[in-house]
Amino acid sequence: MKETLSHYYEETLAFFRSPLGRQMLIYFFFYAFLWGFHLILISLVSYFHLLLNHNIRTIGDWIGDRGWTLIIISKLVVFYLTMLFVNLKTKKIFSLKSYFRNSIQTPRLEVFVAILFLIIGLMGIAEMRFNKTMIVEIDRLILSIAGTFIFFSVDYVLLVILDVFYPIRDDKTRLKRIFLFPFLFYFFTAATFVYEQTITFKLYPLFFLLLYSGEWRRKNWTLPALFLSVFIIPAFSLMSLDPVWGEIYSPFAPTRKIGWASFLILVAFAVGYLQYTLKKKPEYIYRD
Repeated sequence: MKETLSHYYEETLAFFRSPLGRQMLIYFFFYAFLWGFHLILISLVSYFHLLLNHNIRTIGDWIGDRGWTLIIISKLVVFYLTMLFVNLKTKKIFSLKSYFRNSIQTPRLEVFVAILFLIIGLMGIAEMRFNKTMIVEIDRLILSIAGTFIFFSVDYVLLVILDVFYPIRDDKTRLKRIFLFPFLFYFFTAATFVYEQTITFKLYPLFFLLLYSGEWRRKNWTLPALFLSVFIIPAFSLMSLDPVWGEIYSPFAPTRKIGWASFLILVAFAVGYLQYTLKKKPEYIYRD
């Protein structure tokens, strides 16, 4: 029994010393810090409201109404502090600059076909209509767009940085990474932002799409930026899928409820198509 426990202990240590294990560990500590910072922020807000004799419902409504602001502040502050810590521990800043300079991939026809399929598929499944109950507040709509961008991009950029600092060379391990981190993103987000948004498993396929497109044909950051800007942000901010405000400020609203399974199926078909074109027309030139 003792030898078995010792064996598992050594295997665990070996895993967290591996590049994937180090990435997971730092990502965990990032969200642990984010959870603590966000909880302190919410507590301070609640404290000042209680001083004004506001009830719990009023506090909850205020937090929900300022949801994107609180999420943006929390993510940006903790990301900045994390980067300060990482910079102290490594001298690979030059490699990071090289990655963002060299990892630019011009979108191909297949990418635009996949995006068009995702948009049309989402609108068809949801039976989108004009939102007659929309409250026209351009500043709130812009905040929703900015919040969605930061919500996804902070995590994606952090994982890019970790992958540059702790590179994974094995193809099987890289594949595990693409499937694993979207689940961690969903789980950690659900545990952290419990006051502002309605968390569903749709975060998994959406973040999976970003990680997959970042590895499609070769490492790049331009395709994830394109999928985020042209599909995910419009779906959240313009089609009432905003997890904080819903359809309050969105110009379009779904007639039918869209579950996480719909997103999973749509993304699976889009990724399947991209993977098919990848095998049909392989690319042999690779620049890291």
